[in-house]
Amino acid sequence: MSTLKSNYIILKEHHLIIECHSGNLDLESYITFIKSMVLDPLFSTNMNYLIDLSHVVITASIDDITKYNAFSEENFKAERKRRVALVTNSPNQMVFATLFKNSNTQKLKEVEIFSTKERALAWLNNNIDKEEIFDILAHLQESYQNK
Repeated sequence: MSTLKSNYIILKEHHLIIECHSGNLDLESYITFIKSMVLDPLFSTNMNYLIDLSHVVITASIDDITKYNAFSEENFKAERKRRVALVTNSPNQMVFATLFKNSNTQKLKEVEIFSTKERALAWLNNNIDKEEIFDILAHLQESYQNK
């Protein structure tokens, strides 16, 4: 069983947070990651998210989705509509992402699931240089693989 390895970058000029994860994704590990990310001075609750789940095995339960939604509602009040793009590539990831999307209770948070990063980026913002984002994702993946 491999532990969750996570990394992120905040692109303030694009109102975008890019998260990259590898290993086993469970509620406790993900909340620990989120708590450290919100300490970043560039963090804002009003940003869009690109969350790459394509390298994780999801070990969180359906109950954990409800717990995460409660945690998220309590800690992340957004003032404007924001988008969360989840990138998946396995049935395990797709099922979990669909349950997460369908259980979303935040009216200002729109969640969609994609099988490619290209489609996710197009949905998030057409003004983003896709090659730049792909380079960033590759760098984020390399950095946690080297930890």
